[in-house]
Amino acid sequence: MAASGLNAATYDREGRSHIAALADYAMHLMEQMKYINEHSFNNFQMKIGLNMGPVVAGVIGARKPQYDIWGNTVNVSSRMDSTGVPDRIQVTTDLYQVLAAKGY
Repeated sequence: MAASGLNAATYDREGRSHIAALADYAMHLMEQMKYINEHSFNNFQMKIGLNMGPVVAGVIGARKPQYDIWGNTVNVSSRMDSTGVPDRIQVTTDLYQVLAAKGY
């Protein structure tokens, strides 16, 4: 899981550059997977789901603390990942509209 724009230093309300950065990261991951497959004679596949919206974040666990994020935004992304098409990036309509306005 990856998230972008979680704090004031990385959240860009006007230009939404944090959303473009997340989309660029997803596309780079897909390119790297192709590279790995070409050079390792494997056929790994990846499915990515991208969504935007509010999340709740915090540390959970007493013995092995981990930072995690939750919320409907995360749940929808997870469902897109689990039901998506291999080697594709699936996005919500809201995210598509932001990326299309940026020329993606």
